[in-house]
Amino acid sequence: MDLIPISKCKGYTFVIPYQQRGYRWTQDNVETLLEDFNSFLESEKKMYCLQPITVVKVEGEENSYRVVDGQQRLTTLFLIWKFLGQQPYNFEFERDDKMNKSETFLNKIFLNKIEIAKETEEEAEEEIDKYYIYRAYKTINEWFESHNSKKEQFLKLFDKEDGKSIGILWHIVNAVKEHQVFRNINSGKIQLGNSDLIKALLLNKTANLENRQQIAAQFELMERQLSEDHFWYMLRKEDIKPLKGQSRIDLIFNMVANIKQEDYQVEPRKSFYEFSKSEDLHSKWKEAREKFQRLRDLFDDPVTFHYVGFLIYCGQSLDDIVKEYAKCTKKNFVEHLKELIKKKLKHRSLDDYSFYDDKRELRKLFILHNIETLLFRYKELKDSKSLRTTFENFPFELLYKQSWNIEHIASHTDNSLKNENDRSDWLKSVVADFKTTISEDVELENLKNEAESDLNNDDKFMAFYNKVLEKVNDNPIKEEDKDRIGNLVLLDEHTNKSFHNSLFPRKRRIVIMASGLRNKNDSENVESVYVPICTQQVYTKSYNKQSNVNLNCWGQDDYNSYVEDIREKLQFYLKKD
Repeated sequence: MDLIPISKCKGYTFVIPYQQRGYRWTQDNVETLLEDFNSFLESEKKMYCLQPITVVKVEGEENSYRVVDGQQRLTTLFLIWKFLGQQPYNFEFERDDKMNKSETFLNKIFLNKIEIAKETEEEAEEEIDKYYIYRAYKTINEWFESHNSKKEQFLKLFDKEDGKSIGILWHIVNAVKEHQVFRNINSGKIQLGNSDLIKALLLNKTANLENRQQIAAQFELMERQLSEDHFWYMLRKEDIKPLKGQSRIDLIFNMVANIKQEDYQVEPRKSFYEFSKSEDLHSKWKEAREKFQRLRDLFDDPVTFHYVGFLIYCGQSLDDIVKEYAKCTKKNFVEHLKELIKKKLKHRSLDDYSFYDDKRELRKLFILHNIETLLFRYKELKDSKSLRTTFENFPFELLYKQSWNIEHIASHTDNSLKNENDRSDWLKSVVADFKTTISEDVELENLKNEAESDLNNDDKFMAFYNKVLEKVNDNPIKEEDKDRIGNLVLLDEHTNKSFHNSLFPRKRRIVIMASGLRNKNDSENVESVYVPICTQQVYTKSYNKQSNVNLNCWGQDDYNSYVEDIREKLQFYLKKD
């Protein structure tokens, strides 16, 4: 094993064999390497030594090598070098067909191109390998934008053979030992994972499988579709842990090999061991494809997508769901899912739910209400034959990526406005929302002035607070209903915190802006987030169909209309009144 400067690789051709996984370095991996190089520049050392690049010499070809280990590092170095304005070496990918080559895509990363071409970004969405290559190059671009003075120094690192330079441990192995070395080698920071090893089994020439190129394309498609969060979080509540050698496609192989999730967490390569023992890899791959297609069928249908996603959120086993799906009709399967959902609800009556319930149970109820509302709209549009394009789905991924609260719609009089700053903010918002109402009522104006003059005086503040509620709400919610389901809503934590115990008009305005409906004149500092459809309908008063809807408050009529809609949408899951 020789230590050589990276500059000696100029003009080389690196062949990436079928069994090699695609490029998978993340933003963190790329940034770590760049920061390592940067630290090396500031040190006294002469050579930065990379981990080994293991290759096999291609017979009859000058300076051409098959890569056994080191593709990730070679590709990242290529992208950095390319960004610095050089053409370092070439790649050939055995897994690519002639019309769709990763090396062609690599060469579309133009020399010294600061703004990456839009068509390159669009092409990156087509394949998982291209996606990671594009993201890595974009990370390099952004890193150098914040370290612009380093370009010249970095170029010298790559070009020089003496002085400060980047070196690699150059490991040439005999062609006869190539597959043995590939099985035994560890690629360093990113280990060969379970799916990489299974892919190698399937695509290795010694497996004697026909249509290896088709298998490679199918494998690629499965990986790419499972990388879609909208699909993935219908299937699982949490993401995988790539640093443990795990990947999303392992889910399929674990299902084929009957590996339980808890066993996979202990030993991520367990399904690979099962595959490697098989004498019929073709059947194993066929079963994996069938499992994947069943999951995709569930995803593509709005009804099963929502019911399966909800059950997974509630902790239902995916394996049990898929097994049931394989043995019954579509109609019976949907009924089976609904029966499972019924068992996931804590109470069978809406009257039994309150704000002081376990918040997880309340979230289940409100999520189910949102789901049934979306499905009701879908069925109405479908039956009227007006549905022509894809339909709005509940984004299960955001159940895990956003934090969620259960919020009161109408404010409590025993509110938490205890400090001067909160009271001052509340007063400003109320004055802005009810300016005319306050100015036309002498008593209300006087109470406001007294509250403003001494914000720490509880009696003065609460006198104004209660008077405002009395003035703007001509049909207040009954006291016993204030903590019940008709005065509660599912809201993301950020928007909830933006409320600051505001009254209904300001809450309504914040929710509308958080939903994405804003303009340049809006002064509220509100972050755009996903606001569930039922929450939007609460704050836009969509449940109350009366002609004289009061937008200043959430009253008893609004409460009753909201509860009635929940009861109607969830009637299958609740007790009959």
